[in-house]
Amino acid sequence: MKIKPKFRTLITGSLVLVVLTIGVIWLRWPTFGFNVWNVDEAIHAAIARILMDGGVLYQDAIDIRHPLTYYVVAGIFSVFGENNLWAVRFLVAGMIAATAWFLYLSGRSIRNSATGYGAAALYAVLSTTAFYQGDAFAANTEWFVAFFSSAAAATFLCGGSVPGTARLLATGALFSGAFLSKQPALLELAAPIGAMIYSGWRQRTPLQVLLLQLATIIGGWLIPVAMVICYFALHHALSDAFFYSWVYNLNYYGPEITTPDRVSSLAVPFRLIGIASPLLILLWLTGVLHTTRQLLQRTPNAAEEVANPSLIFITFWTAAGLIAAASSGRGFDHYSIEFLAPFCLGGGVVIGRIYMTMRMTITRVPVRLIAALLLAIVAAQTFDPLTTARRRTLPFDPSVRVSEYIRDHSKASDKIFVWGFHPDIYLYANRLPASRYPFAAFITGLIPWTNTAADQDTTYAIVPGAMDALLEDLESNEPRFIVDCSAGANRHWDKYPLEKFPRLNAYIADHYQPLESGQFVPQGFRLFQRRTAGAALPIETPHTTPAGVSASMAIGTLGKQVAPIEVVAPLGAGYSVSEGRSEYFAHAPSRLVYRVDAGAIGLRGGFGIRPAAYASENPTPTDGAEFIIRWRSATGMEKILLQQTLQPFTVKDDRKIVSFHVALPSSQAGELILQIASGPAGNPACDWTFWSDILIETSN
Repeated sequence: MKIKPKFRTLITGSLVLVVLTIGVIWLRWPTFGFNVWNVDEAIHAAIARILMDGGVLYQDAIDIRHPLTYYVVAGIFSVFGENNLWAVRFLVAGMIAATAWFLYLSGRSIRNSATGYGAAALYAVLSTTAFYQGDAFAANTEWFVAFFSSAAAATFLCGGSVPGTARLLATGALFSGAFLSKQPALLELAAPIGAMIYSGWRQRTPLQVLLLQLATIIGGWLIPVAMVICYFALHHALSDAFFYSWVYNLNYYGPEITTPDRVSSLAVPFRLIGIASPLLILLWLTGVLHTTRQLLQRTPNAAEEVANPSLIFITFWTAAGLIAAASSGRGFDHYSIEFLAPFCLGGGVVIGRIYMTMRMTITRVPVRLIAALLLAIVAAQTFDPLTTARRRTLPFDPSVRVSEYIRDHSKASDKIFVWGFHPDIYLYANRLPASRYPFAAFITGLIPWTNTAADQDTTYAIVPGAMDALLEDLESNEPRFIVDCSAGANRHWDKYPLEKFPRLNAYIADHYQPLESGQFVPQGFRLFQRRTAGAALPIETPHTTPAGVSASMAIGTLGKQVAPIEVVAPLGAGYSVSEGRSEYFAHAPSRLVYRVDAGAIGLRGGFGIRPAAYASENPTPTDGAEFIIRWRSATGMEKILLQQTLQPFTVKDDRKIVSFHVALPSSQAGELILQIASGPAGNPACDWTFWSDILIETSN
């Protein structure tokens, strides 16, 4: 009994979906239980808890992305338990498999099954192997963008060359889902609009009919957007939603990046994919040139006439995804996810062409062999990283310890507040935020991760009224614990000590008592517990650096050694002699502080990153570190004497020890601060950093 072609196609498509789902979940399964892959996951978790508690996004829980993903995470927490990131990541894995399946359907529809298989396989594999593990395995908003836009592509491209009203409406609505996940996805609406305009031009569609088709797409896009607008309007949060999702991005977040930075970010997706599979990039670029020639020719043949609208769609979708990924200019790996889906569909088209060349009997044998060899090399390069991808992880997060203390010494109903860019603590402690700000950047003017220089004043980027709103929240919710992240270089928060914010500092001094400073300050945090009537907390003695660590980190002068008055190195510090030089290992983020008497005229030495941190066999190499030397006068005024970033994994010249010599104000005593911050993304993985042969020069 023969199976009808329609049922054979249905069975094949179903099997492909099953295989993709099993494969993606198997590949990512070991990653589901990891605590936090990146800070965005922690932000989503903290905001989701507030939404579950009856809050409204942008009013009671503030961030700058569009709303869909926050409410999805809140829904998952409601069903599977609070802070259940395992369930969220499982959902994301299912979405990745579904996205790959949509690409399979699209590729099969526009060319052949080989195109679909190639596009699906590329996405399923590269979604795990092409990105830094903190971005590849995290529940990023871009996975939602890729899911909705790929579903829209499959809806538009499958089922006939000219989509009907229902398909146009669905296409617009699905692209709206991408937009409601992240703002730059607005650009992707150009794909169906561009394809319909091209098709209308080639087929001489009456203008009235073409305008109606375009209006249908836009109408489908507007319906979900209008529903979201109505939701926030009904909750009296529409102005807040508009400010944080658009005004803040355009007036605060965006201007920090220059146009050249945005242009250079266009290369980031190609660099990431090229590392995973260099030949794939080359073949894709060849396919782009071939497609461009085909689209620009004036008289396409019959087969090209049918295929060109689909190629126009892919072209616009790819361009929109690339521009969207580079629009912020920050170059984080997870931004490239939005480009990955259309890239893989384009890659599938190239693979499909090469496969057909290999299969065609009229093709000469040497050409067929070359085609087979190309496919084999692409497959080898693409699939080889799978052998180590499942084993990738990240270093221990030092905030876990203070979070565990909070969890062990509070009730589930207690709320806490974190002064810093560390929403991870809400997740680890399993406690609700006591403020609408899951991270305090809006109050200090920090724009992640741009205006982070220690001497840069960020008051220009403070949201008006943010401190008033914070104090109002704290008065209302009375958090049991407050964590101050400025005690260490926690995502650059050491530039925001409480003393710089008198109103908040006074509120904490009036209502809170420091706790366990000897335990947590060396880890980079200060913990405060709220005073209760009739239950005074013990008065703490000032924190002192552990004697063993301080003694080992003493630096020399021309006369005597100077022990540090403070050592903050949550991930490790120590002194050793390496290849005849003194090495002061201080894993970033870290800070060493030395009190220097008057008469010191200079400081010399070196700094660097240990070779193992960027070795080719290291599965989680460092992304770099920033070395800063500051002078703090007796009056508290600070001046940066040296500031330099090393990125040895990508810049070979940064692999040597950098020597330095800086002048000191000899007429006055003060403090030397040797600080090392994590790299551009604030990620401390393998930041095995050190100072070398440090010596204070004196005039005596």
